[in-house]
Amino acid sequence: MLKYNRTNVAHFGKLENKFLITLFSFALLSFIGFLDYITGSEVSFLLAYLIPIFLISFYNKSEKTLLTINAIFAAIIWFIVDLYTQEYSNLFNPIWNAFVRLSIFLIIGFLVLNLKEKYKRVLKLNEELQKLNEEKNKFIGVAAHDLRNPIGAIFSFADLLLTDNNISKLDSKSIKMLTYIKELSQDSLELLRNLLDMSKIESGKIELSLKFQNYIEFTSKLIFFNLLIANKKDISIKLETTYEELYFNFDEHYLSEVINNLLTNAIKFSHKKSNIRICISVTEKNMVKTEIIDEGQGIQEDEQEKLFNYFQKTSTQPTDGEKSSGLGLAIVKKIIIEHKGSLGVKSKIGKGSNFYFELAK
Repeated sequence: MLKYNRTNVAHFGKLENKFLITLFSFALLSFIGFLDYITGSEVSFLLAYLIPIFLISFYNKSEKTLLTINAIFAAIIWFIVDLYTQEYSNLFNPIWNAFVRLSIFLIIGFLVLNLKEKYKRVLKLNEELQKLNEEKNKFIGVAAHDLRNPIGAIFSFADLLLTDNNISKLDSKSIKMLTYIKELSQDSLELLRNLLDMSKIESGKIELSLKFQNYIEFTSKLIFFNLLIANKKDISIKLETTYEELYFNFDEHYLSEVINNLLTNAIKFSHKKSNIRICISVTEKNMVKTEIIDEGQGIQEDEQEKLFNYFQKTSTQPTDGEKSSGLGLAIVKKIIIEHKGSLGVKSKIGKGSNFYFELAK
């Protein structure tokens, strides 16, 4: 007794599809040959014979055998039409023409088929890379999260030992070592925070909580917080705007990360006793434009395009030995894009930098 199973049905369906597509191709070629015959114009139908070959080449389940069969049939149809519509002194010429056409059909068909297969492989590799990227983001997120607590404890203990109550009991060497421990742990915490943000953004887990709020008041608070860092280098931060209030929708948490990153960078790469300006305006396209302008060292023109890539650093160095992970600006770019905004930079060596972004009002 003949047994049926899913595998047999699947193979039958596959063969049936190939049979139908071949039948359709044969019918189309026969129709093209008929038109060629009744018009008697070979030139007008020269490319028409290639149409079924292209269809077979782009067919999802196509293979070389199926393509070869259709190419042979196309060459035969054209040979018959040629034989009845053209006058030849001998049979060799139409046979030779048919062979040349068959070669052209096969070359073009195999070329398209090969390109299609390569395209499939590229898509498959892209899917695999996407999966690897997701796994990488998960790993980075877990590792950064697990490391943050112990490193945070190291920072807290070092900070506690350096308080006024304890510092008098320590010698200068111990104070110096504890200061190094505190600074290194603080830098590590900053790096871990950036890695966590990068992991969230890359994995698509970032969800904006947009609220209609006063952007001027929001920015003023951030300037106040960053002044504590800027004062160590005698750097002033001033807000310049013609607006007392400016309301629109934005995510307070993520946008504070944007401004803090840009302000921190401006402080790092500015000279002591210099000025940083934050200019807020509304453009003709009703976009809120924020500019963080410093009087620092500036950035070389050929390095500016790479600034917003991950782990990208420039030849310009911080002015007071500060460190940079190369992640901040990449995160800034992702957050601004999530806000449907745009950003850029203008900078000249020795004349400072202007990092700006625009958000819809």
